[in-house]
Amino acid sequence: MNAWNYGYFTESTYTYGYYRELNPVFQKFCLLAKGYAVPEADENETYCELGFGQGVSLNIHAAANTGKFFGTDFNPAHAAHANELCNASDCGGKFFDDSFEEMLSRDDLPQFDSINLHGIWSWISAENQKVVVEFARKFLKPGGIFYNSYNCYPGWSPAAPLRELFVLHDKYAQKSKKTFERVEEAMKFTEELLSKNPAYFGRVPDVAKIFESTRKHDHDYLAHEYFNRDWICMYFTDVVELLENAKLDFACTAEIIETLEHLSVPRDALEFLNKIESPVMREQVKDYFINRQFRKDIFIRGARRISAYERTQRLMNTNYALMTTEPLPEKFQVAVGEISLAKDVCEKIREHLAAQNFRPKNFSDFLKKNPDVTAQNIEQILIILAHNGHVAPCQSDATIKAVKPNCDALNKYFCARAKNSGDISFLASPVTGGGVMVNRFEQLFLSALADGKKSADTISKAVWEILSEQGQALLSNGKRLETSEENIAQLKDMAQDFLSKRLPILKAVQIA
Repeated sequence: MNAWNYGYFTESTYTYGYYRELNPVFQKFCLLAKGYAVPEADENETYCELGFGQGVSLNIHAAANTGKFFGTDFNPAHAAHANELCNASDCGGKFFDDSFEEMLSRDDLPQFDSINLHGIWSWISAENQKVVVEFARKFLKPGGIFYNSYNCYPGWSPAAPLRELFVLHDKYAQKSKKTFERVEEAMKFTEELLSKNPAYFGRVPDVAKIFESTRKHDHDYLAHEYFNRDWICMYFTDVVELLENAKLDFACTAEIIETLEHLSVPRDALEFLNKIESPVMREQVKDYFINRQFRKDIFIRGARRISAYERTQRLMNTNYALMTTEPLPEKFQVAVGEISLAKDVCEKIREHLAAQNFRPKNFSDFLKKNPDVTAQNIEQILIILAHNGHVAPCQSDATIKAVKPNCDALNKYFCARAKNSGDISFLASPVTGGGVMVNRFEQLFLSALADGKKSADTISKAVWEILSEQGQALLSNGKRLETSEENIAQLKDMAQDFLSKRLPILKAVQIA
């Protein structure tokens, strides 16, 4: 009988990250942009996340979307934390600490509209991968979405031997049982080995740079990422062939910029790719041009295409929120290099979305008032802005109204938690259906506003009172600020910046 952790690293808990690729609203936007039929939000929709970690993404989405959310993570500490967040929002989620095999055997699960795994597939055994495929075959509805992200070749080829060295040391030579020390010992061993210039690494470019970049990560992240018994890096086609057993068709990636292929691969590469008839082979060959290391794939059980006209109409009728008060960049860095957007069109789009205190808007009426701008112009700019986080697709007004109480309750919990910790740096937006980055200080500013503090002066003093009671202080140029006056002055500058630049956006997405 297997140990309960199946060889997965459980000596420490996972990080508290948020991943927008799991957001049902964002997933549907990616699919719509590629011309696939996607349903409107429905209170009867069902979602499942397998391996939810600390459950931050799962709970933000459960609070910010209608429908019923389920999930499992076999680490009981993770499941306990996820349920704590669930109780805070009263979202009604059903979150378990079952293994995937136990989840497959349950008889109390519905048919799901969406099944999701983020950063799980590569870190489970081949046996468990088959269980996941069977789970999708058994529980995913026809037309349902299956999201899966994983390490892939050819991008991982140079770094894979480094991971093997970490595990080799941890398995045979580690001296400590503490997570930090085990990771550090493996890092030092690998560093010393590389300093001896082994012939293999001499033939692999940039190994030293890859190693230095790797060791900068938090030790808990490194433990979960590199120190599990199972680590299976695959080619895209290998995953496609496995998921065919669940009747799943590859639709697109959750890298929304790849909808615009002329910005994702060089022109010569695109000409070569367009000669390939098989869409699966074409996607695999693209990975060679990109040197892709990590895939974020969206599959559909029975994919249905819509006409180009319907796709455009639905994109134009979708509401979008501008996520910054700053002027939009004039240039953007994409895979093929630096690009410039049509300045006049981009400025019109920004003004349109910034009007009425940044209230989300669609572009149907905009096109009528601006006959010189085409829907294609808008689509391309919106996709680029969405890729960079400057714009987010939004939900309907009815959905926003339905989920706002749950979002308010969860955000209140997060902001209260920020008084003692900065571990969760996202809040739930009923407008976008997902998380918006709001750091610890901004969460403390929101709490002060909720307590009736309106000015930067009163907000900064309220926040300093919280920090000083815990013996905490701010840093300036890497140095700790020692006096109350210095700390309050810096907090006041931060609060002023928050009130003028961030608060309008947080109000528009109904977080504040």
